[in-house]
Amino acid sequence: MSIAPISARVPDLGPAGLPEAVAGVAWRRPTVEDAPAMHVAMNRAARVDHPEFQIPLQEVVEDFEVSHVDPAHDLVVGERDGEVVVVGSSILPPGQVDVRRAYLGGSVVPEARREGIGAALLAWQERRAAEQLRAHGDDALPAQLHVWAGADTSVVPFLTGAGYAIARYFTDLHRDLSQPIEPLDDGDLTIVPFTPDLVEAGRIARNDAFRDHWGSQPTTPERWQRFAARPVVRADLSAVAVDGDRIVGFSLAEHDPDDAEVAGYTSVYVALVGVVRDHRGLGIAPRVLTRTLEAARDAGLERAVLDVDSESPTGAVGLYERLGFTTAKQSVVLERAW
Repeated sequence: MSIAPISARVPDLGPAGLPEAVAGVAWRRPTVEDAPAMHVAMNRAARVDHPEFQIPLQEVVEDFEVSHVDPAHDLVVGERDGEVVVVGSSILPPGQVDVRRAYLGGSVVPEARREGIGAALLAWQERRAAEQLRAHGDDALPAQLHVWAGADTSVVPFLTGAGYAIARYFTDLHRDLSQPIEPLDDGDLTIVPFTPDLVEAGRIARNDAFRDHWGSQPTTPERWQRFAARPVVRADLSAVAVDGDRIVGFSLAEHDPDDAEVAGYTSVYVALVGVVRDHRGLGIAPRVLTRTLEAARDAGLERAVLDVDSESPTGAVGLYERLGFTTAKQSVVLERAW
């Protein structure tokens, strides 16, 4: 069955402009000079929405630096009484091969909620996303709006009430590093840290390993280079299995010391675990992940944290449970399709 082009499915919602004036909020386009104030507002919201971790300032700055974000059209902030109380974005990343998916991001500080600010922001995000998607008007690809949220936050009923559907559940898992870690023999595997000379091999491996994962799209060189260069990405806590000049398995880890302030414990966040498809079933994933757990324990960190698709096709949830991870909470992805 053929699918109509995006121009026939995605409605023209009119120019995005700025969100409607509401509750005394003055909306405007931010510049990189606003990044610190945006960072503060986003982390005020984070204390309610995901209190176990903060958003690094570098992530905020990156939206002003990457080639696929146009701050003059894709980002907004709202101020009241001289401070930023709401931050929003609609971003359509490059490199998507079988979908056109716009990612909507929004943060409203707790003191400014339930005043219609979030609704005004969402209406703007949808107008901007429609513009972005309709720019690919001849494509006969699925067109989606995509939002991440904690499963138990007020964002979920707000969005489902606005016509979004829960598309997928993700499980957030924790591992107490004070508990014994069973050592695994590397066998004939060569496992090394994720050093700068392996960055491009890591991107190739990531794209292969996640090709059959729900919602995943290829990562472009620019996006991957920025991910690998972030200060929180730790080569010494990461582990990759190499076969010649290929990475065939990886456990890529982050550590943000600021997270401990809000979480109450120090942690390593395992951002990506994967095995290329022609090396699956060889026990590579538990070996590289065990290396990360050992390195984090030896660095004096208290927990390992990761999130995983609850319906992962690789059986990842069972793997993590066998390595001592337990469920902490759930997150959801909500989507609206056109």
